[in-house]
Amino acid sequence: MKNINSNCFVRVFLFFMSAISVDAVQRFVEFPTYTEVNPGEDALLTCRISDKKGVCSWQKDNKPVGIYRGKYEWANEHSPVGGDCSLWVRAATLQLDDGQWQCQVTASNYDVQDALSSPPAALAVRVPPQTPRILFNGSHVLPGQKITVPAGSRATVVCEARYGNPPAYIEWYLDKERLTAWSQTNASEVERPRVWAARSVLELGATRSAHGRQLACRSHHPSYPSPYYRDSYTMLDVTFVPVVSIVGSDASSLASLEEGSSALTLECRADGNPSPNVWWTKDGQVVATNGPRLIRVPVYRNHSGIYGCQARNSLGTSEAVKIEIDVKYPPRVIWVGPDTVVEANLFTQVTLECKAEGNPPPSYQWYHNPTPSMTSHPDEGYPISSTPQLQLHNVSYTQHGRYTCVAINQIGLEERTHQSEAVTLNVLGPPVGAETGTAHAWSGGEAKVQATVCADPPPRRAAWLWGSLRLDVPSSIGRYKAIDASSVNGCYRYTLVVSSVSVSDARVYVLHVENERGFSSHAVSLTVHDNFSLTETAHVAPLIVAALVIAALLVIVLCLILRCRRRRESVEYKTDELDSEKTVLPADAVYAPREPARPRERDPRYSPAALQVRRAAVVLQPPTTV
Repeated sequence: MKNINSNCFVRVFLFFMSAISVDAVQRFVEFPTYTEVNPGEDALLTCRISDKKGVCSWQKDNKPVGIYRGKYEWANEHSPVGGDCSLWVRAATLQLDDGQWQCQVTASNYDVQDALSSPPAALAVRVPPQTPRILFNGSHVLPGQKITVPAGSRATVVCEARYGNPPAYIEWYLDKERLTAWSQTNASEVERPRVWAARSVLELGATRSAHGRQLACRSHHPSYPSPYYRDSYTMLDVTFVPVVSIVGSDASSLASLEEGSSALTLECRADGNPSPNVWWTKDGQVVATNGPRLIRVPVYRNHSGIYGCQARNSLGTSEAVKIEIDVKYPPRVIWVGPDTVVEANLFTQVTLECKAEGNPPPSYQWYHNPTPSMTSHPDEGYPISSTPQLQLHNVSYTQHGRYTCVAINQIGLEERTHQSEAVTLNVLGPPVGAETGTAHAWSGGEAKVQATVCADPPPRRAAWLWGSLRLDVPSSIGRYKAIDASSVNGCYRYTLVVSSVSVSDARVYVLHVENERGFSSHAVSLTVHDNFSLTETAHVAPLIVAALVIAALLVIVLCLILRCRRRRESVEYKTDELDSEKTVLPADAVYAPREPARPRERDPRYSPAALQVRRAAVVLQPPTTV
């Protein structure tokens, strides 16, 4: 009986499954997609079908493709009975395999309209395009040639990258600035239909600022060698009418020149393409000059006037730029000393002197620049004195460096200056630095004990001393390493590195430094701090919180007991007495015993303990309303 029931169940299940399979319609799960492959490589065209009952096949360019071992093979050998119709294309070539591929499946039955055909998917067999070339006005721009465009006009420039598959992607650059092309079109080559010609058109607005800049056409393609692009270049030749400017001195500084000034040199700078001719005028009359430069050495009062600068090229003449010259006499430093290089011993006196001529007579300002860099601008130094003689008393290493004198006078409303050449002061002496110092470190970490000294000549020998040990710089021993000094502006920082620091390393370390003029010692005290782990803190924290809670509860209980006791004894206190008691109580009255008053020693109510409790009650309780 059981066998009969089981057979019936199997028949019903098979009938149900056959009904489902009959009703199910085959459909695509995955279409073939665009694929690129290098020549000679294999390409996989993916196609998967659900509930497949028909027969798989492939077409290329609307023509059927057979299955050939070694060329066109099923990706899954059991594809006739499975749902995987993917196809391997072996050793792809441009002539045979490049094109539009379709995956097809016949209908599951002659009376069922469920035949499948995928959308065409391109298989592109890569071919690197030629190097891009630039065309202007229909002609190929050869390497080294320029594109000439008048300023204010627009130029149409074309870039082509031909015979590539797939077509190249083209970009434009003006120097390093990326430009947006007007369009890019891709067309198959007439004589070779399977490769492409990429053509990009750029509309370029010609401006003066673009003159002389490099225009680049860049073709991107995966078949190019790394970095997968090639460039073609040309230069922009933008023509424009000249524009002139006067350089050499600003107009405000030239407005009040004094007679007898050493020199006046102005340059008429013309910017034009083609290159222009330049001339100067004075009060409307052309004056002879040495090209674009106007030189008057020295200037006199008859040189005052309105000077103009103009330029001309084949496109036109520039607007005139004018400047007014009013000759006066600015200051000039004629001597600074005693010499350009002065040497002085440490803690001695140095005198520097500056002499200048000018009208009106100049005032003086000395600047000090302690840095060793070569500079002549006073703004890079510090103002230190406004007298012709600079007195430096008890000189130290901080006063070495370059000293510059600036002469100043007032011409009209404008201040004029003249700067001297720098005087270099070299301070010579033994090493000098802080006698003591401190350093801190955490136990188990790394400590850096540092000391800084200044010296000239530079130190020739240095060592760290502690206990009975001596460690020369640079060297190392065990956990100790003496690093060579770093130099900044004639000062030297020495560092002793101690690894895996322990409390026993906390001590005084002495740096001994010497040069040709002497030596010095500098003590640095190292303090080592213990580390507390977060685990210990986590264990202790709950205990501390519990202790605080218990203490608060005890205080509350104590207050309640004292209040009840006070009511039972019915002790009356005068308001002024309570206030005086409260006023004179120290901050720790609740916790520290006090000496009781002598007249009350015999009364038990005024014993030290009773007085202490009552005073605590006075402090802790709010005042009673009478």
